Amino acid sequence: TISQQILKNLYFTQEKKLERKFAEVFGAFALERLCTKEEIFALYVNTIYFGSGCYGVAEAAEGYFKTDAASLTDAQAVVLAGLPQAPSVYASSPALAHKRARVVLQRMVDCHKLTQDAAAQLSAETDVIPFITRSIA
Repeated sequence: TISQQILKNLYFTQEKKLERKFAEVFGAFALERLCTKEEIFALYVNTIYFGSGCYGVAEAAEGYFKTDAASLTDAQAVVLAGLPQAPSVYASSPALAHKRARVVLQRMVDCHKLTQDAAAQLSAETDVIPFITRSIA
């Protein structure tokens, strides 16, 4: 779950041990009792890795689009939404980032969060927005 991923990223190592998994599960239950789904999602997007040294949506917005998170366009947000699946792959290639954005949009259509027409419009926008590739020193 997202709650488990938050705990793993913030408090645990990536080492695959049964003890860690149990701790994640019980921690996730506690987190879900204390926070709303919206709060958990906000914590998640503000801590995950977006590639090129960017952790969290604010750093990603600044790093890739030279803007703050509150000023992201819908098209920019869609591009960022696709990066965490494989940050090192998508962040290094605007073409792959834009291709991944189309996958995100189609998934949103499949989940009835966007119409096909709205997704097509956003897809056209994502294909032309400038995407800054960054190298981390």
